[in-house]
Amino acid sequence: MDVFGISPAQLTIIIGLILLSIETLILGLSTIVLLAVGVAAVLVGGLAWAGILPETFLSLVSATGISAGLITVLLWKPLKRLQQNKVETNNVHSDFMGLTFTLDATLSAQDAPVYVKHSGIQWQLLIDPASHAQNLPAGSTVKVVSVAVGKFTVKAC
Repeated sequence: MDVFGISPAQLTIIIGLILLSIETLILGLSTIVLLAVGVAAVLVGGLAWAGILPETFLSLVSATGISAGLITVLLWKPLKRLQQNKVETNNVHSDFMGLTFTLDATLSAQDAPVYVKHSGIQWQLLIDPASHAQNLPAGSTVKVVSVAVGKFTVKAC
């Protein structure tokens, strides 16, 4: 039985390649379903083309479904590990790193937050945990060692 002038095995391979193309180019490997079905279709089509599987609609569809299930089970954990977000410990380099200024109020880890206005933005000040200082008195000079959104982490100079 030929469909569009090609054998069912060739059609299965073409469908698998189309699914893999959609998964990689459009969806960016975000779903395992199209990946598993695409790989399974290419494998099953290749096996049918080689004469290992019969080229019937039922055998190709059922072998593709079973293969997709097996591929999903085998690839689930490795792909899940790839999707987990890892927070980088490196600070983002900024022009604010190394900035020094004098505190107007006492900065303490337990008291109310202290803010400083720089470049038109109110920055919350945090004490650097690596400095082991519990508080920095008003009038002391501090240096910015880390920058986050709206926050300066400082240590005494």
